[in-house]
Amino acid sequence: MFLALAAVFLVALPTASSLSAAGGGIEVVATEEEVNFPGNVDLSVTAEGDAEIVEVRIFYRTVGSRVWAYAYPEFVPSNRITASLNLTGEVSSYLPPGAEVEYYYEITDSQGNVLRTEPTVVEYEDTRFDWEEVKIGPLTLLYYDQSASRVRSVVRSLESDLARLQQLLQLDPAGEIKGLIYSRRSHTLDAFPQQSRTTTEQQTFQGFAFPKRGLFLGLGMDRGLIVHESAHLLLDQAMGDSALPTPAWLDEGFASYMDPSV
Repeated sequence: MFLALAAVFLVALPTASSLSAAGGGIEVVATEEEVNFPGNVDLSVTAEGDAEIVEVRIFYRTVGSRVWAYAYPEFVPSNRITASLNLTGEVSSYLPPGAEVEYYYEITDSQGNVLRTEPTVVEYEDTRFDWEEVKIGPLTLLYYDQSASRVRSVVRSLESDLARLQQLLQLDPAGEIKGLIYSRRSHTLDAFPQQSRTTTEQQTFQGFAFPKRGLFLGLGMDRGLIVHESAHLLLDQAMGDSALPTPAWLDEGFASYMDPSV
């Protein structure tokens, strides 16, 4: 299988329109995305051209990252091809459910013509559950198997909690953030980052924040948990992209300070 990760880079690339114009007779007929959690983000592109299509590359990055990587989907060279790739097999690091991946294709024929597709975004959704969502300020909260009364109660408290957090950090307005709430610990085993066996057995962690992705995962519809993890994300926004990494003691200390349950 010719499916290995080819490179990781940070470069200035030509615009999509300039490469598309140079695509000669290459045309994209169809693209498909299929997400099956855990472990599968299957992408495919069907293209045809006047000359034989000899190379397809897919460029991708998680939303929030400036670093692009690329890989070579499988296909048989021809005037009409379908190239396929499981994107999660290419991502070398942990990819949390709810993460969004931006990608595009670069298709080359035997005459040297190159077509680049417009970038698009696919979400690595946890397809095991029927998610519901509620919007609280900058936070889109996704959940399942929660009573309506419980959700209403937590949301009422979160409205003032998040407003206070934004005011303290002088975020006006704050950027969009997202949280996924799991209802049972057994459901988190394929969703949370892998921990040591001892840590997992002791059930140490209730939530994980991914500031550069504007995303957190949590266990239970708990006000304190949601505020705590949101604080990590919003503090990162307030620090800005050009800031040095926030020291762990400060990041965790601030989140704990904002947690109303502490």
